[in-house]
Amino acid sequence: MIYPIKDPIAAHDFILMEGAVIEILRRDGKVSFHPELIHAPLIYDTEGSKELASIFKAYLNVAQKKDIPYIMCTPTWRANKANVRKSGIQESVNRDAVRFMEKLREEAGNFGTKIMIGGTVGPKNDCYTPSAGLSKEEAEEFHAWQLSELQKGGVDFIIAETIPNVQEALGIACAAAKLNLDYIISFVISRNGKILDGTDIGDAITLIDTQVSKVPLGYAVNCAHPSFLCADRQPKGVFDRLIAYLANASSLDHCDLENSDCLHVDDVADWGDEMLRLNREFGIRILGGCCGTDQRHLEYLTKDHALMP
Repeated sequence: MIYPIKDPIAAHDFILMEGAVIEILRRDGKVSFHPELIHAPLIYDTEGSKELASIFKAYLNVAQKKDIPYIMCTPTWRANKANVRKSGIQESVNRDAVRFMEKLREEAGNFGTKIMIGGTVGPKNDCYTPSAGLSKEEAEEFHAWQLSELQKGGVDFIIAETIPNVQEALGIACAAAKLNLDYIISFVISRNGKILDGTDIGDAITLIDTQVSKVPLGYAVNCAHPSFLCADRQPKGVFDRLIAYLANASSLDHCDLENSDCLHVDDVADWGDEMLRLNREFGIRILGGCCGTDQRHLEYLTKDHALMP
């Protein structure tokens, strides 16, 4: 069963999304990553699937305790057609990942009706190198297969994460629109509030919204500290379409985090207060975590939410 996502976005001022997954797995050192698919093949491994499920359940439980609508996403960030074909892993990995998430939703009992599953798509190349991004035409062709696989798996919506290049984002949007898929486009931004390729967020939103037959449900930012948005300097119209922020726990630049041997985490309360300000003052409804975040960060975001009677 596909759960509608438009309705809860419209009906709720606050929706919780998951925190870091890949980074937690990497630092725990209990599982090995696939060279191309990273953590996607863990769904087929007994111990690996337990570790994945443990992380997802910890985040889900935070939302369930406060009865807050919740979004969790498939571990398919690198499961594009080229990587899947190269890996030798079953070509059904995207569909199987959706089923893995559906089982977690089923195990949540009645709360499962408040859980939405996003199908994760990532850029073809490095998410911090916008010059390596695909053109619109290349991206539309490259990503179409994975989008179709996630749709066949029954995902509720698509989220294209860590996109550093507006043209690749446009190509993904065009491919999703052709499949009539609900989708969110999520960019990586610099600390100046611009997408990594130098485009203003508002310009990117206008470009995509005016060139696709089915516009995104909304736009998001991920893998960037909340201060990077420079929200006070963004045009007000940006917040009509920017619906989600999945933030890094550290205010360091991406290059510093990527090359670091240790985990960098700012004070959880400072991080959480900046995130909650994006919700309360700018209307960004969906909040979650990216690099460096864990269960503590999501708990802080929900601290003022009383359990519904």
